[in-house]
Amino acid sequence: MKSKIPLIEKNKEGYIKVRLIECLQEVELSLLMLKEGFSRNSAGKVFMAWKAFISALVVLNLDRIYRDEKKKEWYFKTGFLAPTTGLKGISQRLEDLGYNVVDLTSTALALHRYAYNGVYKGASDYSDRTEAINDILHLIKEILRLLKEYFKDKWSQELEEHYKRVEEILKDL
Repeated sequence: MKSKIPLIEKNKEGYIKVRLIECLQEVELSLLMLKEGFSRNSAGKVFMAWKAFISALVVLNLDRIYRDEKKKEWYFKTGFLAPTTGLKGISQRLEDLGYNVVDLTSTALALHRYAYNGVYKGASDYSDRTEAINDILHLIKEILRLLKEYFKDKWSQELEEHYKRVEEILKDL
């Protein structure tokens, strides 16, 4: 396993913290874009927030997420980044470990398609913009709930400040 990212090996806790901050920043941007009427941009940002969230969960469970040496190598080289093409499988594995993320990953992937394709028939999971906005808000609320549940041992004052800022913006919508 020569191509591991050194950051994970040297500072797993630091990597998790950075991804959680990224998650909250992407949620904040998503809400601000939604507030301005840019639902597709908002969908893209909440998707990126979800990827950061899943990445943090993978690293949190890096010692037990893989089932064999081949998968171990993949998680250490690529899987910890939560690549879009592997998001479903990663989420299924996290679900096996007790994290309820598969359905939310499906929602995040639908929002990802919406961000690129809008509501065009056959290229989107949504028939109108309102459906997508409802899913954006649903995913954001679930991210906020799960952050405190799954990362309570990693919580810090810095994360709390980002979290509170997001909560304030959410109240205004």
